[in-house]
Amino acid sequence: MLDLFDFLHYLNTNKRDATYSRIIIYLLNHLNEVRTLTITEIAERCFVSPATLSRFCRHFGISSFASLRESLVSLGTMKGHSGLRMKEHELIDLKHDPKSYLASYGTEIITAVNDVLETIDIEQVDHILADIHQAQEVILIGYSATLELAKDLQTSFLLSQKLIFVGETEETQQAFVDELSEQSIVIVISSYGSLLNRSSELMRKISNSPAKSILLTQHTQNTLTNQFDLSINVTTTNYVRIGNYPLTFFLDYFVRRYTSLYQ
Repeated sequence: MLDLFDFLHYLNTNKRDATYSRIIIYLLNHLNEVRTLTITEIAERCFVSPATLSRFCRHFGISSFASLRESLVSLGTMKGHSGLRMKEHELIDLKHDPKSYLASYGTEIITAVNDVLETIDIEQVDHILADIHQAQEVILIGYSATLELAKDLQTSFLLSQKLIFVGETEETQQAFVDELSEQSIVIVISSYGSLLNRSSELMRKISNSPAKSILLTQHTQNTLTNQFDLSINVTTTNYVRIGNYPLTFFLDYFVRRYTSLYQ
């Protein structure tokens, strides 16, 4: 199955004239055409062989070219506002009354931040930070937007002289988890718990490892949260429209508190 984040990550970490970059650029720029083209025709347009396209699919964990094309067709028919966590009526409201929409959007962010303020147990946070400070190894696991949050945390902790590790790829995440010990802490960051389903096998390994496992999330009803030694919900309800704002706010406090305690 196509993971769009993998395509974008590849584009962001390789030259545009690299073979796989050229294939990705063509596919994403011609979503409507892909549905009617054969693998040979697409290969010709990308100046590669059909065999190269097949290897391309395997590289990104896609079972076949037919599966890739099906995913691209679905992507091509997806409405733009869907990926922005917007409903159809919100799009109309924003188009005709942008000021009111902005006020409503801001109000929800304020409400979510206040929810974090009321929900977070500072004593519990301090216990986690103490464990992080004493741990021989700390691993952060995230995906897409929460992976970026994990990388920001990594930088901030390093400025307080605490080195922690972030698995940026599935391969490095697997390698880190395989090497966990009793002296390790692994922290999974997932806004709505979707990562728990997406990487269920990795989560199972974390649960079965000797390391202390912690989940940092916004309010989620995902039943897999019980796999962790500790699950921290930073809000009491879901704020789907505003995305990661509550978790970002909490993590910013999280690392600032660490600095105040251990710098």
